[in-house]
Amino acid sequence: MSSLITAISHVPYRVKDLDESIEFYTKLLGFQLVRRWKMDGRESAYLGLGGVLLEMSGGGNAADFPDGRPGGRRLGLAVSDLDAVIADLTGKGVKIGYEPYEARTFWGRQGGIVEPSGFVISLRQWREPDNPSFEGWQPNSEGVERTG
Repeated sequence: MSSLITAISHVPYRVKDLDESIEFYTKLLGFQLVRRWKMDGRESAYLGLGGVLLEMSGGGNAADFPDGRPGGRRLGLAVSDLDAVIADLTGKGVKIGYEPYEARTFWGRQGGIVEPSGFVISLRQWREPDNPSFEGWQPNSEGVERTG
């Protein structure tokens, strides 16, 4: 059965303001606006990056979004130079969600930025030879045990 599933198609993502989010993700993060539509009173858009679509839908209840402080992580992006990306984005007014740190569940570093709806986007820089398909990964942090 699993051979019938071929890839991740899209990730649903609710945002406070669709226009502001489209501008942030396309102008600052390099996503491409693939299509935009209105249906059943709600406006949505597909933003593409690396073959995956982020399906943004505007609106929702105020309780769905963080209240003035960075909220939970909803998205993770791979970067080639974490320090350069954070310097570039903070220079353009983007807020830091959490400062870069040495990761514990992969070899590399991670930091975070806050997007317009208040959610944190994790930014991950892998350190060779580790990557999503590297089978030789072993934890190098105390308290982390590989179980699979």
